[in-house]
Amino acid sequence: MRLALALFAAVLAAPAMAQQVATLVAIPVPAGTPRAELVRLFDASQPQYRAIPGLVRKYYTIGSDGRAGGVYLWRDRAAADAFFTDSWKADVARRWGQPADLSWFEVPIALDGANAVAR
Repeated sequence: MRLALALFAAVLAAPAMAQQVATLVAIPVPAGTPRAELVRLFDASQPQYRAIPGLVRKYYTIGSDGRAGGVYLWRDRAAADAFFTDSWKADVARRWGQPADLSWFEVPIALDGANAVAR
């Protein structure tokens, strides 16, 4: 019984796992921008995304609705908030001529192929 109580106390004292979050970013693409140009811009930006703290994965996206952007998987909301600052939003609006639309999602389970990992 003492062991069970000690284990229970240890679980309660352990820090909670951070809740992963996903961010869907969609930015209207200026009319007439060729797909090849979007892919070139995406490719050129890869190095900067490799060094972002807390970014688990990024999918570059081109929508059939005239928007492009990405799906970002973050270790936690704090890491995402540290990236998506007012300065980032202003830079996107300046470069693309339109603001980015951000949607947020909790990620209770991440699935990589056939290996589900509950968070």
